[in-house]
Amino acid sequence: MYNMECDIHNLGVYELMQILHELHKLGYQKLRWMSYMSPNGFSLRCHITTQDHICANMDIVFCGDPNEIWCTSAEAMTTGEDISQSVKAFIEENPRLLEIGKGNDPEYVEWFNKLLSLVAKGQTPVFYGEYWSLPTGRIQVGQYTMPTPPTTMRLISWNIDGIRAHFEALKKLITEYSPEIICLQKVKDIKDSPEFEIEGYKRECSSSSYAGVATYVKDCIPCSFDKLKSMELSGHLLRTEVFYPAFTLYNIYTPYSNPNVEGAIEHRKKFDESLKRIICTTPDRQIICGDMNIVATDSDCWDGKHQRNQANFHDWERHNFEELLKLGHLIDTYRVLNPFSKEFSYFFRNNPTARANNQGHRIDYFLASRSFEPQITKSEIIKDCTVSTNNPILLELKY
Repeated sequence: MYNMECDIHNLGVYELMQILHELHKLGYQKLRWMSYMSPNGFSLRCHITTQDHICANMDIVFCGDPNEIWCTSAEAMTTGEDISQSVKAFIEENPRLLEIGKGNDPEYVEWFNKLLSLVAKGQTPVFYGEYWSLPTGRIQVGQYTMPTPPTTMRLISWNIDGIRAHFEALKKLITEYSPEIICLQKVKDIKDSPEFEIEGYKRECSSSSYAGVATYVKDCIPCSFDKLKSMELSGHLLRTEVFYPAFTLYNIYTPYSNPNVEGAIEHRKKFDESLKRIICTTPDRQIICGDMNIVATDSDCWDGKHQRNQANFHDWERHNFEELLKLGHLIDTYRVLNPFSKEFSYFFRNNPTARANNQGHRIDYFLASRSFEPQITKSEIIKDCTVSTNNPILLELKY
């Protein structure tokens, strides 16, 4: 048991940061530091929390249990106290915070250690969210400027093929990957059903009886939604404006061009043209994701064959897809990172034999503006979620 007279709330800023430094060494590297001047200007408000509670909007977002955010006001830069007992005190007093802060993040630890070295020289770590009154990407520390801490944003896209049937699988996926944003297709007509709310996320839907898309965004991510109402887009497209890091996200379910269904091909062609118009008029920094119902190249089909005049293989579908990439200055993130991969996201009727033999197609995509390319660290297919005909796909960005 630690010394009961030890009060971590009366330590100086430097000692508090040393506590976080020791916690990082113990494996709690998901814990982050944030500090800013209190309203009275006489003390520094200090927080030890996780990225989910830090918003780049000059604010701490209390979107969860208060036990997930530790805070105090420090009136001195240093008190010269030995922090060995203080670390034990912090661990005993904050079990929930340590639970969510467990994990490795060596890039952040390296950044924090540089910050700590400046504070050791007497510099005051005053910054709001992830930037001070400087361009995004820099913060002020005393007389120095330094980069903001490296941060990962994780996005998942999934044709869930009925959210009611696969909601438990969705919750499991979110628990395992903790994406900042998850885009779902073929949710069908769920409208604002409260049963499909997920704790810690806000959501918006563009519903229809057959298709329907839904986007879930963590509460800590500032954003706005736009359904872009039109006949051919209804239930097939939802736009999200993410304010920081700033980009436009399109969650889409492209209509299936079934030649055996009257009007299906015409509907698809109209959708393709509408999508191209929208993407061409959107400024740089955009991400388009979803089930796009297109096998873009022969490498995206298990046997490498071009099945002409079949849905997902029409020549005009491939032409429209190539035009979309060209006009929108977009890249197929999966192909950029995995140029020779033969992995697939769709398996006909979720056939277990086809899955076992890797006989599928890749029809689910994360497309992104070329300017994103240096920031993309992962673009992959999640293989172990197989309840739908489509596997989820994942994109990770560093910013």
